[in-house]
Amino acid sequence: MEVFRERVPVPCLRSHDVDDRTRHDEPGDVPGPARPVRPARGRDAAPGGCAVSGEQPPAGAGLDDAALARLVAGLSTVSIATRPTGEVLRHVAGLVVAALPAAADASLSVAHRGTVRFVEFAGRLASVLDERQHPRGFLPSAPPPPRVLSVDTAPGDTAPEGGGAEFRSVARRHGVRRALIAALPPAGDFTGTLVLYLTGADAAGDPGEAAVAEVVRHVAVPVLDAAAYEEAVRRAEQLTEAMRSRAGIEQAKGILVAVHGCSPDEAFVRLSRMSQQSNRKLREVAEDVVAGYVRGAMTDAG
Repeated sequence: MEVFRERVPVPCLRSHDVDDRTRHDEPGDVPGPARPVRPARGRDAAPGGCAVSGEQPPAGAGLDDAALARLVAGLSTVSIATRPTGEVLRHVAGLVVAALPAAADASLSVAHRGTVRFVEFAGRLASVLDERQHPRGFLPSAPPPPRVLSVDTAPGDTAPEGGGAEFRSVARRHGVRRALIAALPPAGDFTGTLVLYLTGADAAGDPGEAAVAEVVRHVAVPVLDAAAYEEAVRRAEQLTEAMRSRAGIEQAKGILVAVHGCSPDEAFVRLSRMSQQSNRKLREVAEDVVAGYVRGAMTDAG
C-alpha cells in the first residue's frame, strides 16, 4: 500500500492551550510526546519536511479480526433507504471509532461533483475541527486511495507546502497529536473523506495506514451509496414535480387558447405575464387558471 505522510520535524508535543475562536466546547487536552519523525531521503524527500509516497508505513497496530468483524457487523445494519444520509454518516463514523480505539474521534464527508454535500462527526472534537469553521484549505487534502495522509501536529518553525499549518495549530490546541486523512474510493460522481483524530501520549497503539485503508474500503460502500440514494430520490422528486408542473401549465395554455382564441405561444406569454405581475410561480398561476375554469364549468353545468 502506498503511503503519503506529511511531517513537521519536531520531536515532541509539550503543551496545549484552548482555542476560544471556535463555537463548540473543547474536550480536555491530553499532552504527550509526538511520534518521532524519520526524514525522507533521496527521491522521497520533498520541500518543507514532507515525506511522500514510497516511504515505508510507520509502525502501528493493524485492524485485528475482532475489530473487523465488529465493523462489518455494524455496517450490515445500516439501512440507506430508511435513514437520512447525515444519520448514516454519523453512525458509520461511530463504528469507525469503535473499530479503531486509538482514534478519539472521526469525521466523514461526502462531495458530489466536487461540492461537499454532507459532513458528519462521531463526536464533538471532530466538529470543532470542521473545515467549515476555518479558512479555505484549512484541512490538508487527502491523497488518492489507498494512500493515507498522516499529519503530526507537533509545532515547527516551517510549514510544509500544500497547506495545513493552521490545521496543525488548531488541532494541537485541542489535544490532537496526529490526524490520518484518507479518501474513499470514488463511486461515480461521489467522493468522500475520512479523518481520524488521535490523542494521548502513547503512539504505540496508533492504527497503521494499512488498517485505515482497510476501514476505508469497508465504509465507502454504505457511505457513498447513502449519498447516491438520497440524490437519486431528490432527482426523482424533482422530475415528478416538473412533470406535474408541465402538465398543469399545458392545461392552462389549452384553456386560454379556447377562451381567448389565441395561439399556444400567446397563451404561454399570458401565463408568464400573470406570473410576473403576481410574483408567483408559473405553476401556481397555471393551477389557478385550471381551477377557475373548472369552477366556472361546474357553475354553468349547475
